[in-house]
Amino acid sequence: MIRAIVNGDDFGISENVNEAVRECFEKRLITNTTLMVNMPYASDAVDIADECGFSEAVGLHLNLTSGYPLTKRIRKEPRFCKKDGSFNAYFQQHTMSRLSINRRESRAVAEEIEAQIRKYISYGLPERHLDSHHHVHTDRSVMRLLMPLLKKYGFRSVRLSRNLYLKMNFLKRIYKNSFNGDLRKNRFITTDYFGSFRDLSAMDGRIPDDSLIEIMVHPMYDEAGVLCDTKTPFSQVKELLDSVNAERQPYFPVRN
Repeated sequence: MIRAIVNGDDFGISENVNEAVRECFEKRLITNTTLMVNMPYASDAVDIADECGFSEAVGLHLNLTSGYPLTKRIRKEPRFCKKDGSFNAYFQQHTMSRLSINRRESRAVAEEIEAQIRKYISYGLPERHLDSHHHVHTDRSVMRLLMPLLKKYGFRSVRLSRNLYLKMNFLKRIYKNSFNGDLRKNRFITTDYFGSFRDLSAMDGRIPDDSLIEIMVHPMYDEAGVLCDTKTPFSQVKELLDSVNAERQPYFPVRN
């Protein structure tokens, strides 16, 4: 049987998402969530997790592309922030800056990463799992700064670079395999596969039995108040997981 971790991304980004994550846990549609500590509703999200008993399943959703950073230095870097100090996502949209940034930018990014890690820990959340908004933790320019901080603060598990694909170009496959291999060499707990609800659907039964997979979802309510993964009703997500005979489990029971 396939084991599936279903993670609700973007916890803390808005009231809408926070309430959707709450309902997903109540209905056992997701097993984990990850928190955007720099967003306006982060503290409210932590309160919800405490009240509803899922604080042990809340990891960190590292964010370098949306909202305002926690630190000042990065606000002066035009590849990361607008003139008003908010993130602009520029670096993440350009291949060269995803691979390499200069020393000044690196210092600023490392400072912001550490501030987000420290804020996550200050909430008393025990999970010590990390993924990221727009997958920035898989960018080489970020990961080389992030790796020592993950070790410093005792993080145990990290999301893979997305590999739940039927087809992938050669260079992308090399990069992803290298990144995912580095996580395992550094003794972080990972799944075997990671992707979205749509990625899993496209695999059409091609995942080996006994695999541990992570499915990324984005809980929210649509304009009609229907609980969705972005625009897909959660009923369809559940139907797919049921159809592949996936047993859902959270990250923390699989720790070394």
